[in-house]
Amino acid sequence: MKSKVLVIDDEKLLMKSTCMALNLFGFEASGALDGEKGIEAAAASRPDVILLDIMMPGMDGWQVLEQLKRLETTRAIPVVIFTAKEYSSGVSLAETRGAVDYIAKPFDIDDMVKVLEKHVGVRTVPPSEGSGI
Repeated sequence: MKSKVLVIDDEKLLMKSTCMALNLFGFEASGALDGEKGIEAAAASRPDVILLDIMMPGMDGWQVLEQLKRLETTRAIPVVIFTAKEYSSGVSLAETRGAVDYIAKPFDIDDMVKVLEKHVGVRTVPPSEGSGI
């Protein structure tokens, strides 16, 4: 069974390309383009892990994380912060706010897969040779 990943990011191209890459690596990835839709998608689909951007218009990632941790249906889902915003102590800041990890953009897909696998506890299938990823 594939591990489900929800990517919440307001940059449409990045969200779609991240989902495509993760699908090639054996995940079942879907996306949401803003915080409110992300919270709704998380509650409805109950993904195994969430990749969450911080810098989004309207509800930012920290507010989304706070809401996810308040809701009974989503509080146990591990959230990985996924952002271009540089934080000198990104991992510890993410963890104090309730996230399990931190990935800085730009990212390496192999590194992202390792982080996700660590939090879903499932080995994923690498893409076939020559996939271009």
